Amino acid sequence: MTVPPINITPSLAFLTDVTFSHGMHHSTTGPVAQLLMTHNPPRRPGETLEWIDAGMRALSVCLNLGPVDEDPRYIGARLTLHRGIVSLDYGDDRWVLRIPGTGQEWQKHVAEGGPVRLTLSFVPTPPGRTQEDLSSFIEQGVKAGTVRWATTDVRRRWRLNARTGRPGVA
Repeated sequence: MTVPPINITPSLAFLTDVTFSHGMHHSTTGPVAQLLMTHNPPRRPGETLEWIDAGMRALSVCLNLGPVDEDPRYIGARLTLHRGIVSLDYGDDRWVLRIPGTGQEWQKHVAEGGPVRLTLSFVPTPPGRTQEDLSSFIEQGVKAGTVRWATTDVRRRWRLNARTGRPGVA
């Protein structure tokens, strides 16, 4: 008898320092929303690079991300978009990650069912990063094997029509 693996989600204390960078990539096959997940550098007592690496690896497993030398796998609809608030289901039974500041173009693409390339780095990003810094950071991570990725999209919301009146009353 085989026992199914248990995914242990990172603690909420760890997740408070996960950062997000987002943008749009326009290619010949169409637009793809980009979402990069990283962690702030260690700044509290007990935080180390190894602790951050372990937490980001656990988050990568929870999201079922794959190595970047493979085509990005589809991990299911993990995003929700409600009244301009984007959230990511990372596999916890009670919590989701809120993704701040995504912008109207990004949200419109997601709301229309467009794909989102989710990229995660095990290495913390340097503070004060620019777009060029992030591109270089990801390239270095790809070479070092510290980046994982996958494709997701928005979870469709289904609503039931409910009558608010009493039975028999129009």
